[in-house]
Amino acid sequence: MVADRRLSFERGPPKDDAVKATVVDVFDGIAIIGYAGLGATVLENQPSQWISNVLRGRHHPIEQMLDVIADAMKREFPPHLNSFRDVRDRQHRFLIAAFVGDRPCAYTIDLVYSQTGYVFRRGNHIMGETLQPLRIPPPVGLAGSGAACLERQTDWVRPTLSLVNAYNKKKISAVTVADQLARVAYFSHTEERKTVGPGSIVIWRNSKKGLQKGGGSQLYYANNKSASASSNVPSIMRGWDMSATSDVLMRHVTPHLKKMLEAAQKGAPKPNLDGLEEDINKELSQLPSDPDDKLC
Repeated sequence: MVADRRLSFERGPPKDDAVKATVVDVFDGIAIIGYAGLGATVLENQPSQWISNVLRGRHHPIEQMLDVIADAMKREFPPHLNSFRDVRDRQHRFLIAAFVGDRPCAYTIDLVYSQTGYVFRRGNHIMGETLQPLRIPPPVGLAGSGAACLERQTDWVRPTLSLVNAYNKKKISAVTVADQLARVAYFSHTEERKTVGPGSIVIWRNSKKGLQKGGGSQLYYANNKSASASSNVPSIMRGWDMSATSDVLMRHVTPHLKKMLEAAQKGAPKPNLDGLEEDINKELSQLPSDPDDKLC
């Protein structure tokens, strides 16, 4: 999955530091949840972190986790979408790429404003439903303001899918595929500069039963070039908030690693690490562990 990083505002300049995706890993599969619509609330809370908060402490099958998100979305999103003056902007879509077991799946969760109020849809997308044994998801899913230009000019589809197929056969690296997806995202920026930013995040996860035997990562891009990571992708693993845990570890461990490197370069004794583990465990124990559905 690739997502741009722009947050657009009716008043004021855009921001290009959003993380529009969340990773959910549970016992029956793994999902990457991206979205388009509400980029952030007035308090600058992003839906990606909200998903993490909603699923924190929960460990259900993938599709049940999506039901939890859908139920919370119907309660929490309308008040924030109502703040958009243009009723055409009062919509939000979650786009989910998942493995359920080793079966690839594609889902959407939609909330759209109509004359009679908000309309909700939750879809499991399958190509060729008459061929039930196959149950093949669509190879590409698009959402957001950049989707229109990608639907008009489709010459990116074939080379992208060819690279994905080569990666699935371990003929090329994941980075090669990520670079291509970043180019696609940057093209949508050049066509829709107001709402699609020049930066992007590419996230991938592998089927545990495929040739790669699981795993995955993410890469950041700015102006179609590789960039350093500026923030974590929210991630829930069997109910545990992995991104919050990673933030704590990095905050404590990074300064000590820097001191150790400086000491080694100077030939000085290694710095004292007494108390580091205690400090880390204390802060980890203070992290919230219960779900929080509120979108503030």
